[in-house]
Amino acid sequence: MKNIIYFFYFIKTSNWPRLKKHTNYVCSQFHIGKTKLILDIVKSALKYGIAFHEYFYYGFWQKNDKQRSEYASMGFMYRYQKKMNPIDKRDVLADKNRFDKAYAEFIRRDMMNPISSNIDDIKKFLEGRNKVVLKSSTGGGGKNVEIIKLDADVTPQSIQDEAIARKFDIMEEFVQQHEDLQRLSPNSLNTVRFITQLKNDGTVDIIGSSLRMGVYKNTDNASSGGIICKINIETGKLESNAYSFEITNPLYEAHPVSGVKLIGFQVPHWEAVKEMCFKAAAKYPDNKCVGWDVAIKQDGPLLIEGNHDWGARVWQMPAGKGMRKVLEKYL
Repeated sequence: MKNIIYFFYFIKTSNWPRLKKHTNYVCSQFHIGKTKLILDIVKSALKYGIAFHEYFYYGFWQKNDKQRSEYASMGFMYRYQKKMNPIDKRDVLADKNRFDKAYAEFIRRDMMNPISSNIDDIKKFLEGRNKVVLKSSTGGGGKNVEIIKLDADVTPQSIQDEAIARKFDIMEEFVQQHEDLQRLSPNSLNTVRFITQLKNDGTVDIIGSSLRMGVYKNTDNASSGGIICKINIETGKLESNAYSFEITNPLYEAHPVSGVKLIGFQVPHWEAVKEMCFKAAAKYPDNKCVGWDVAIKQDGPLLIEGNHDWGARVWQMPAGKGMRKVLEKYL
């Protein structure tokens, strides 16, 4: 019954032009009849709670029933995260203003509210900076974020006007990432998605970790054109090629802009990344399973945000297999 509810949710929320493109691509490349493929998509949604897009992201048309059942589907993840991160306890993660205060020790960057601040305070914040970031405290998925280059045309008043018009209630310093990450992927701030599970005894397990990289846009979010690689949680080295939500793209052995080889790339300050996320995971135990977005500066890591509804796609796609069993043991 629950999967029927999810099915209608998928109908309402899917990107239908992209689905059409992916359907045509798979039918053409793998010589599958369109009716047969569409029926299989419907079957997968109803049987496994797999979103229509996930069918393509996980290559379900090439997988048998056993392999399909091993994936943590969108339906499963909704139930899992509702149990691990109760809806009435999520505000500390969902609202970026609350998050920045609650996890202040891990933020390591200056910020302010450009809507409620006076012009003199905005002017002072801008002094000595080349760029700032404007965003909404309730935005997500790489949306409602804009990087502002501070040239002669930008004034404190123009910053505030834009913030008011677009409801950007956070302005923060632009994070200059570690030189190795800048060399790897120069067009965006590249972040580690580090997933933790707080256990009943107070200890923390690592569920998995991925590196998210931008390509041609200034965001590393996969839903906005970014790519993702699996990180070995022991070594901090990349151990997969890069996956994209655009399935017509190839798997990338090297970053498409920089040409840097991906497998074997060492994420800098890896032990410090793990230590920080362990501490953050234990800070507010009402939320037990969190996907942390971590930026890494030259001198170490910092938290960008914590996600109560972290997407399993970024975790499972570069793993190349379903990871549902990893989560089921905590239920």
